[in-house]
Amino acid sequence: MTSRRGVRLAGVLHLPAGVVDVAGRPVVVLCHGMESTKEGAKHQALAARLSARGYVCLRFDFSYVGESEGRFEEITISGEVEDLGGVIDHLAARGATAFGLVGSSLGGTVAVVFAGGEPRVRALVTIAAVALPLGIIERMSPAAVEGWRRHGLRGESGERIGPSFLDDLGRVDVLGAARRLEAATLVTHGADDQVVPVADARALFAALPEPKQLVVTPGCDHRYSDPAHLGALIGGAVDWIVAHLPPDSAA
Repeated sequence: MTSRRGVRLAGVLHLPAGVVDVAGRPVVVLCHGMESTKEGAKHQALAARLSARGYVCLRFDFSYVGESEGRFEEITISGEVEDLGGVIDHLAARGATAFGLVGSSLGGTVAVVFAGGEPRVRALVTIAAVALPLGIIERMSPAAVEGWRRHGLRGESGERIGPSFLDDLGRVDVLGAARRLEAATLVTHGADDQVVPVADARALFAALPEPKQLVVTPGCDHRYSDPAHLGALIGGAVDWIVAHLPPDSAA
């Protein structure tokens, strides 16, 4: 697969028992977060559960991480939207009929922005998604923002993030994309998320058309690190996909 920008992307396709290709079937695509990859435990669990329910499911690495091409310091939300577009193009060319998206953290942001202009996306689940991108800057001190612009910011992974990420934040209209969505959307968030405020989930939910649902889990952090919270999240996400994009549905 390649991004719409021409960058090579790596992915793993999960096929349910008895299915040999994506042609004529809906596909659920999993979009990981900024500090994760397609190998994250959450996405592997989702892929296994969805495949067991009869879905073709793809988990992939965005540009700059995992087995895909690129340098992490060049990451932008807009660039990742182009990556997801390339994935959808690849699957559609193989005959996929419709799509579900599950996006975690920044991957949820990317999924919303992409789906806002894509009617083939029928079902969407966001997990702790950033809905107010400029809030990333607003929660930082002016000195920290200036240091980022001058020298780059070292994230949790130890990689540098270039100033192009900051410049892109003001160009990404997540709530505008949400208002254009045709997909049935489940918004999930942890009430104790210290990375992305739960206010982002509420703003996203308010912008969405029906059908939609908001699930805020008390005591839950950004990563859903409590196994009980994670189990409920995965179960709820799969149930939402099943209800709004049956595995045997056609275009």
